[in-house]
Amino acid sequence: MNSNTDVASLQQDFESWIEALNTGNLDTFFSMFHEQAEILDEDYPWRMDKADFIDHIDFHATGGGKGMWEFFQWIPRETRFIVLGNTGHVSGFSTFRGKPRDAGFRQRFMGFTITWVHIDGTWRVLCWHQSPLLGRILEASPT
Repeated sequence: MNSNTDVASLQQDFESWIEALNTGNLDTFFSMFHEQAEILDEDYPWRMDKADFIDHIDFHATGGGKGMWEFFQWIPRETRFIVLGNTGHVSGFSTFRGKPRDAGFRQRFMGFTITWVHIDGTWRVLCWHQSPLLGRILEASPT
């Protein structure tokens, strides 16, 4: 974790957060969320708090004792970073790809925004919203 409140420190903590998720270090990944975080995930239709999100990810990672995925990776693309005071904002596009245990390879392309807050010398995720790009493309406006 970085004690600075500049773009470089936010980017460094963002990259550490991604690495924790992609390597399955979920304790570190979840520790980087603020206790009052709100999450709008692409595969769950309602807003989640931190406890809900931990339960949701644990279901995927350890459901049935072995998890639903053999492996997965969340890859951000075209990221932009903004820091205003103790608030950071990261936005971009991402690819979620992985191999479920019961099926072939899957990919999902998304847009995301993440609001971070710098409290007690460290960056924490306050809000994470991601949604599939397909809906933005196919249902962008009435036909």
